[in-house]
Amino acid sequence: MKIRLRSIRTKLLLMVLVVNACTLLAASAAFFYHDMAENRDRSVRELTTLADILGQGSATALEFDDSKVATDTLAQLRGDPNINAAAIYTAGGKLFARYVSATETGIALPAVPPAVGVQVLRGNLTVMLPVKGSSGRLGAVYVDGRYDAAQWLRDYLFIFSLVLGASLAFGLLVSSRLQRRITRPILAVGDVAQQVMQQRDFSLRARKTTEDEIGQLAESFNGMLQTLEHEIAERSTAEVAVRTLNAELEQRVEQRTAELEVRTREAEAASRAKADFLANMSHEIRTPMNAVLGLAYLLANKPLEPDALDLVKKIRNAGRSLQTIINDILDFSKIEAGQLEIEEAPLHLDGVLDNLASIMSANAGDKDLELVIAPAPDVGGELHGDALRLEQILINLTGNAIKFTAQGVVKVGIVLLERTDSAARLRFSVSDTGIGIPLEKQAHIFSAFAQADTSTTRQFGGTGLGLAICRQLVTRMGGEIGVISTPGKGSEFWFSLPFKWVPAQSYEPAVLSKLEVLVADDSDVARENLALTARAMGWAPTLTDSGEAAVGKVRARLQHAQPYDVLLLDWKMPGMNGLETARTIRRTMQGQQTPIVLMVTAYSRDELLGSVGSDMIDGVLNKPVTSSSLYNSVAQAMRRRGQPGASDRPQAEATQRLAGVRALVVDDSDINREVALRILESEGASVQLAENGLQALEWLTAHLGEVDIVLMDVQMPVMDGYHATRVLRGTPGLADLPVVALTAGAFKVQQDEAREAGMNAFVAKPFAVDELIAVIQRLAAPRQPTSPAPPDAVALAAPPAEAGPPFEDIDLGAVREIWRDLAAYRKFLAKFARDNTDSMAQLQGLLEQGDRKQAGALLHKLRGSAGNLALPELASIAGHLEHRLMEGADPVTELAPLQAAFDRAFRSIAAFLGDADASANANDAPTATTSPPADKARVKALLDELLGALDHDNPDLAVPVFEHLDGLLPTARLVPMRESVEDFDFRRAEQMVRDLVAELNEQRE
Repeated sequence: MKIRLRSIRTKLLLMVLVVNACTLLAASAAFFYHDMAENRDRSVRELTTLADILGQGSATALEFDDSKVATDTLAQLRGDPNINAAAIYTAGGKLFARYVSATETGIALPAVPPAVGVQVLRGNLTVMLPVKGSSGRLGAVYVDGRYDAAQWLRDYLFIFSLVLGASLAFGLLVSSRLQRRITRPILAVGDVAQQVMQQRDFSLRARKTTEDEIGQLAESFNGMLQTLEHEIAERSTAEVAVRTLNAELEQRVEQRTAELEVRTREAEAASRAKADFLANMSHEIRTPMNAVLGLAYLLANKPLEPDALDLVKKIRNAGRSLQTIINDILDFSKIEAGQLEIEEAPLHLDGVLDNLASIMSANAGDKDLELVIAPAPDVGGELHGDALRLEQILINLTGNAIKFTAQGVVKVGIVLLERTDSAARLRFSVSDTGIGIPLEKQAHIFSAFAQADTSTTRQFGGTGLGLAICRQLVTRMGGEIGVISTPGKGSEFWFSLPFKWVPAQSYEPAVLSKLEVLVADDSDVARENLALTARAMGWAPTLTDSGEAAVGKVRARLQHAQPYDVLLLDWKMPGMNGLETARTIRRTMQGQQTPIVLMVTAYSRDELLGSVGSDMIDGVLNKPVTSSSLYNSVAQAMRRRGQPGASDRPQAEATQRLAGVRALVVDDSDINREVALRILESEGASVQLAENGLQALEWLTAHLGEVDIVLMDVQMPVMDGYHATRVLRGTPGLADLPVVALTAGAFKVQQDEAREAGMNAFVAKPFAVDELIAVIQRLAAPRQPTSPAPPDAVALAAPPAEAGPPFEDIDLGAVREIWRDLAAYRKFLAKFARDNTDSMAQLQGLLEQGDRKQAGALLHKLRGSAGNLALPELASIAGHLEHRLMEGADPVTELAPLQAAFDRAFRSIAAFLGDADASANANDAPTATTSPPADKARVKALLDELLGALDHDNPDLAVPVFEHLDGLLPTARLVPMRESVEDFDFRRAEQMVRDLVAELNEQRE
């Protein structure tokens, strides 16, 4: 147990007592040891002396053998109580005389004399000494005396206790007197400290009564109290000042907060005004700029002096640069404002690369450089990401590479870095052989408004925003971007992006996957890229670097009866150019089946087709060549020759995966309704149709329990899909009905709105059939059909062989997957062409009027219809413009790609419908007196294309249409229209075209 000593008085008292006790104990122990040894030695001496005396007294008795004298001598010991017994032994060890004290009768004397010396036995002290005489040793004397050490010890302890008690009492008395003198001043200081603590009165002071350490303690304590009193006084003063200041600060904060709120509202208003200003200025700048560029184009086609022609070209180049700058500024402002959304939708790399090739081939202009786009890697499934932003990054980087490369090579490459069960990561690179970037500039090249050359004498223009936009986009998409560059040798800009990956069934065409291809190009890079692209499609390429070598290889193959299937010839090669090579090969074949000859060129397509010998080729392939453009060109050439195509995907045996499912399809587009109807019915579903949300609600209310799932478009007139779904969720009997959002808009904001409205799933158009069916199977419990559908009802309607290969802008593989009845597809394709003859004019009018909502709805509908009709390029560009509208951009000046896509789509539709009509007409009346239906359909499509160009007052788009109409229309009808366009009388030309269209429609009826 630990004793707590709380007072100094007790501690001092205990210290004195402990010291006294310890001192006495130490002294007593020393005395005890000394006295005990002295007592023993004294007893031994006394007993030894006694024994010696007895021995001397008994010596005569021993000599004369007188035991009586010896006994008498021993009897003298009766007066000594300390002697217990004594004995005298003869020299032979025989007991001669003995004595035993009367008090110790029980003691037995040793029968044999013990050894000479002193021994202590059981509290007795024994002495054995020899007895000597004149004749030598006579015997021995034995004495046994008392040695009571215990009694001595008791006496000693008694005396010690008395002394110890007296000493402690004296020490207690002295210490109690001393501790008062020591503790009283300390207690006085303690009392003052206690009062200060209780009363919080720091003016109290302790009285100093001594000059020793305790006095110093009191003095120090008083000094501390004085310091604390002073500091507390200062602190009180400071607290008052702080409270006053806090009150003032609170007033200031309230005032500043009010001012900040006002300024925030002003800043927000200024930001909105800035955004509106940028949008308005973009529109105001682009509209006249478009006219400037168009007039500059027309002026460039006039017979001008070289100096004037050079000035016109500079005007056009400056206009294009201004358009790029405006786009960069708007994009950068949008990114900094956090208004840029990254969408996640199915992404097709081939489509991205095709768009990149189409745009960048024009940017290369007259530069002496090769633009090469490597084929996309096989990712083994489907990627999901933002195709628009990926394309924007590639366009920016490729445009920079072309701008900073006077001659050499610009190459775009894609590599699959890694792939997991749900994600894939790709590395994109754009390398060039241009001027390069110094090392010290590379660290800042991705900063806004930063350029490698910022001097006043720099050769290259630009805002310095392109790379900053790329970095922001890559970062927002979760990727990385960097540059590797050596000044004077070139640069490589790279970025890696993660994509969502989903498994998808891949398909390689059966016929076109085994082609033997000869590639002839004097550029090593272009030649290797063509070979790489061919190998990616399963073709077997052979490479050569000249026309002469190409002819030699063709002849060598002929000798072994193993001709090539396709020849890819560069147009402008040194020595024998591509056209000369094609003519020589035609002559070499000597009536045999000539391989398909495609002329590959980076120059003008029209210039090539106008050259001598162009009739010897099957088609023109513009650089940069992509997988899609190469495949489509070969497939089209095969079709024109009547060879079986390879783009038709093999159809699986029909299975009714939705047997018994009852579905309601709600869409304002009759084409989209027809697509969904045919797909769902072919899978065994029973389908009802509605044109808007209100009509759907009325039908559902009248037919409770007669439908298992609703496929709902979100953008419709009267009542949109969101509103209809909200009403549905509040209607008894319909609240739990599954609703699938089916829309051409795949933006994240639309998906969020669909979920908030209560829709169960979201499927983007053009939808993948398997994905749509999987969603329906997951949400709708299938019912047993009332009667089995006949096999012919769901069998695939195989199109005629001549419709097999894809047309220029029609993805026939998608046609076969979505449209199982080609007759219906032709009907809706023709209807699409008729319904959209003036879509461009409507869109431009809406944008010029500022009606962005209706413009977005028009683009949305166009995207969905084009996607369902397997017009991927038109759908993609329409989606891009819709996205731009949603971002707040003004795409008025970006309508040219949409117009071009419309033109190509109408040409493809005309060709497709023309072949179909010709095929059908072969079994009908062959004695038509007018132009064949195929010609009428083609003329109709071209006239629609011409109307689109005239609606935009764009002679640049009208001139190519006139060239295609040449020979299809009478000269008397064609020349006035052409002259009106050349005189810029677009309204007169438009009226002529509309009159001609009306006549053609009357003839068809």
